[in-house]
Amino acid sequence: MRERKEFRKVSLKKRAEVLGMLLEEFDAEKYERTIRGEGREEGREEGKKEGLKIGMRLSIEILQETNQTREDAKKKIAEKYSVSEDEAERELLLYWKGN
Repeated sequence: MRERKEFRKVSLKKRAEVLGMLLEEFDAEKYERTIRGEGREEGREEGKKEGLKIGMRLSIEILQETNQTREDAKKKIAEKYSVSEDEAERELLLYWKGN
């Protein structure tokens, strides 16, 4: 029982020392810069995806207005935007008028 108490006492002391060392090493400014950088990267990725969707939508409208067939439009969207034909088809379902 006494050994247990001693062990606990030493263990708590060591834990406090380790925690103190960690807090001394922690750089709050660096942490905040990292978090902001990750947020900016996520924002850029979301912007790219949104831009791709807008581009596909506008291209689909133009292809339809120039009397392209739906099948040709699907192939052109897949090719120009480097997406699968399945993805191009999903976009056509959303934006091709008179599905």
